[in-house]
Amino acid sequence: MYSTEQSHHSPDELCHTTPRDGTSQCHRYLAGFVLCRAKPLVVAVTAVRGDEPKCDAVERLLNHVAALPFDVAGLLCDRGVYSGACIQRLRETAPVVLPVIRRGQRMAEKLETSISYWTEYAMYEGSERELRFPLAVCVSYRQGKRGKHGLLVRPYTACDQPDRTPKEVEALYRKRSAIETAFRTMREARARTTTTDPVVRLVFVLVSFLLRNLWLIVHWSVLATPRRASTIRLVPFRGIPRMEQPHS
Repeated sequence: MYSTEQSHHSPDELCHTTPRDGTSQCHRYLAGFVLCRAKPLVVAVTAVRGDEPKCDAVERLLNHVAALPFDVAGLLCDRGVYSGACIQRLRETAPVVLPVIRRGQRMAEKLETSISYWTEYAMYEGSERELRFPLAVCVSYRQGKRGKHGLLVRPYTACDQPDRTPKEVEALYRKRSAIETAFRTMREARARTTTTDPVVRLVFVLVSFLLRNLWLIVHWSVLATPRRASTIRLVPFRGIPRMEQPHS
C-alpha cells in the first residue's frame, strides 16, 4: 500500500482520459455490483492506479468478490475492461458478457451483416497472446429511435452462453443498465472535495455507495408501497439535500 501522505504527489496514480469537464487526469475506481431483485447493490470497490494494468485491478476486485458468501452466476462487464488479459481472467471466474470495442479489419468484416449470429473471434491472432472467444453479433432496427434509422449491429464477448441466442445475450446484458443508473445516482450523494489525496476521495466514493445501498435496502424492506396488480411505487434516490444558508 502506498503512503497516504505522499500518494497524491505521485503522477503515476492518475489515470489519463479524454478531456471531460475541463480535465484529462483523474482518480479512478473499479466497482462490483450484485443484481438483487433487478436492483444493483455495490459489494466491492477498489482504487485503480494509472501505472497498473487493467487486469491487475480486475484481479483485485474479483478477489474481493470471491471472499463474499455467494456464488457468481455470471459477469456483466463494462467495455472498459475489454482486453485479452481481462477476458481471460473473467472467464475463469464465471460466464461473461462484455461489449466488444470495434477495432481492426477482421472485426469490421464480422460486423458486416444484416442478421444476428454466433461466431468466434481471435484476439491478437497469430501471436503468443492469441485468445479465442465466442462472439455474439446482435442486429436490431433503430426504427427512428433518437432520430436514427437503419440497422444497429452490436458485438458481445459471450463466454459460456451456449443456450442463448445473440438476442438473448443482448437482453441479458441490458440488465446492466441498472448499474449505470446506480453510478449516476451515487454521484448525487457523493461529497464534493478539492483534495488530491486519493484515499480521501475513495472514502467519499465508498460512503456514497453505502448510502445508496442503505436507501435501496430500507426502500425494499420498509418504504416500498404495494399497489394494485402487485406493483410497487418506488421513491427516487435523491442523495443528500443541500443546506441553504440563512439570509441575514
